[in-house]
Amino acid sequence: MKAGRFVMDTHVHAQRFAAGKKLKDMTAKKPVTNKWNNLSEAIREIVPYANTDRLFYDMECYGVDMCALLPGFGFTNALNAELVEKYPNKFVAFAGIDEYSKLVMEGEIEWTIQGVCDELDKHLSTGKFVGIGEQLPYMPQPYTPENIISRETAIRNMLAIMEVCQHHNVVARYHTGAPMGYTVPYSYGSLGPANYNPLWAHDLANAFPDVPIIIDHGGMQGWWSERFVEESFHVAASHDNVYLETGLYWTELYEKALIDPNIGPEKLLWGTDWGASMGFHSQPGRYPESYGVQVRKKGPVTHQVDYWGWSLRELTRLRISQDDMNLILGGNAAHLFKIEMPHSRMFRPREI
Repeated sequence: MKAGRFVMDTHVHAQRFAAGKKLKDMTAKKPVTNKWNNLSEAIREIVPYANTDRLFYDMECYGVDMCALLPGFGFTNALNAELVEKYPNKFVAFAGIDEYSKLVMEGEIEWTIQGVCDELDKHLSTGKFVGIGEQLPYMPQPYTPENIISRETAIRNMLAIMEVCQHHNVVARYHTGAPMGYTVPYSYGSLGPANYNPLWAHDLANAFPDVPIIIDHGGMQGWWSERFVEESFHVAASHDNVYLETGLYWTELYEKALIDPNIGPEKLLWGTDWGASMGFHSQPGRYPESYGVQVRKKGPVTHQVDYWGWSLRELTRLRISQDDMNLILGGNAAHLFKIEMPHSRMFRPREI
């Protein structure tokens, strides 16, 4: 039995790399300092392919109707747009700045926030994308310690991107958390300090109350700490236009969000990070008993991690009405991404 009437994973990476040879060549040239960082460097130099055979297998296995395709390390807008065009009843996609970033990194052009906004505007104007994300690309490139910016500049850059979202009437995504494998800096890099400060999203939500904002991972991309989750709750409870992506929540985190009268099921979106290189750690008898995390000493996983089996088990342990469950699993996503359902009145009214 399917977990809900309409099930949509709002955070899927359908692109993948055959990185084995490149990693081997890199290792032969220099010692391995961090397997995760070597992987992130390698996939920036090779061409991704569509991992749809495995994705469709899991969709059938777990009764997932649609997926939102997100950019990632080395992924391309072009391939995601191609998948949406080929399978319009299976996928929607979010836009990134892969082509622009490549030109910047190759020294062809200089990074500016106006250039970023123009690039995003170009992609959104095609009508093939339903929003911007997985994160707002507000940090200057190249991603080096020399490109540290003030909080004021960071917020101004994000507000400029939010204006593009408002113009196109699409969703903005705000990334939170780190899965612990990659060595991610705090003050510079692609994620930047906003990633570690969910409360900054208050400024975006207040300035653009008509733009839906999804806090990716809801503060829980990996690890066991709930600090960023609590801050994400604070933002979601304070603004009608802020939603939490929750696919990496264990059951108790769902319960905390559901009992908050300013969050509830209307603000939750199921989305797991399917296709990413993060495994799960089990510690029976402790809290939480299992959670997503990259284990640094083991290096990148080599198999297709079963995100949906773990996530759906944690979610469906909740003893809530099926109508509330249906909102979390797909009803809220259908509303935000303007997905047409086969019948009207499939979901209870959203009380926001």
